[in-house]
Amino acid sequence: MEATITEWLKKPGERVEKDEPFVTISTDKVESELPSEYEGLLKTILVEEGEEVKVGHPIAVFQIADDTTVHQQYQQNSVTENRVTTEKMELLPDKKLSDKSFLSPVVRKIAAEYGLELDDLNQIQPTGENGRIRKIDIQRFLSKNISTPQQAIAQKLELNIQPEDKVEVLPRIRRTAAELLQTSYQLIPHVTTFLEVNVNELVEYRNRIKDQFQKENGLKITYTHFIMKKVIENLLEFPKFNAWLNADELILKKNINLGFATALPDGNLIVPNLKKANELSLREIVEKVNQIGNNAKAGKLKPDHIRDTTFTVSNTGIFGSMMGTPIISRPQVAVLALGQIRSAAGVVEKFGKEEIAVCKMMMISLSYDHRVIDGALASQFLSALKQKLESIGG
Repeated sequence: MEATITEWLKKPGERVEKDEPFVTISTDKVESELPSEYEGLLKTILVEEGEEVKVGHPIAVFQIADDTTVHQQYQQNSVTENRVTTEKMELLPDKKLSDKSFLSPVVRKIAAEYGLELDDLNQIQPTGENGRIRKIDIQRFLSKNISTPQQAIAQKLELNIQPEDKVEVLPRIRRTAAELLQTSYQLIPHVTTFLEVNVNELVEYRNRIKDQFQKENGLKITYTHFIMKKVIENLLEFPKFNAWLNADELILKKNINLGFATALPDGNLIVPNLKKANELSLREIVEKVNQIGNNAKAGKLKPDHIRDTTFTVSNTGIFGSMMGTPIISRPQVAVLALGQIRSAAGVVEKFGKEEIAVCKMMMISLSYDHRVIDGALASQFLSALKQKLESIGG
């Protein structure tokens, strides 16, 4: 919905080639360079570094050739060196109230949350460019016509802060994540189911093939890569978990965009995803996870890397925790957490008899939206995944 201008890579008066990055922006999740759609001169900077700007708002004026084609044009004639030049700025395209496709993502999201139909939206007086409904328009309509759900809002407390105390403002990524997670937790009835898995065979199998795998592929394979592959197989078997819930609509996604939580150097987390993970081999999963993870730590993720996640795996065990209860990120309906692989007492079968032995054990937990998934189905999902993980080397 908005972004912060972090750095102008070009100065007014400098030439910019087509597809050449000219500015760096930071959103709630990623920092990325914007390439120019046109060849020309950067004439005027409209938004300074450090300032926030809404999506669709102009940030600069370019001088481009008269024969350059743009989708929509705003033209302003000016005299420079006794000749007339044309400045063209791309605007948002015209949108009509013909169906829900005219809505911006933020307006569509609000409309879905409150169950607004097209007839309701036709009653709204738009104030945006080209007759577009803005966020403030739909909020004004809701305040008059619908009683909004009550949500707890954190108010600042009067605290006894001493001069020696250090006060830090939460970074943008943390503030935005807090708002999104609070909304998800308040709107989604969370339930979490746990299961313990004996991963002896997984550990032994990985130790047996890791050196050869690295030699052949130049890639280091971890337990998480194996588990992600089995989670993908499980999602194909239980498609209801690879889904989005949008108000009263459940969208079963054909492709699996598997999200995986990645720790950043500053202590924050980001959740990029593997697009069409159901089409990837184990080697491709390892390659893409490593590549995306490295880009995340270097601050080089693109918006597409975090967009449209359908199911998420969070490996809390790498930080030493035994288990976790993660919050579902809307519109997803479930999230899986992996605990630490540890040595513990387990039951093994030898010569037809069960014996207690030291085993490699791991807790897995599934948080799910109880409006869509009940406990029986969640248990079946975890049991099937447990069976796959316990026979991974077989």
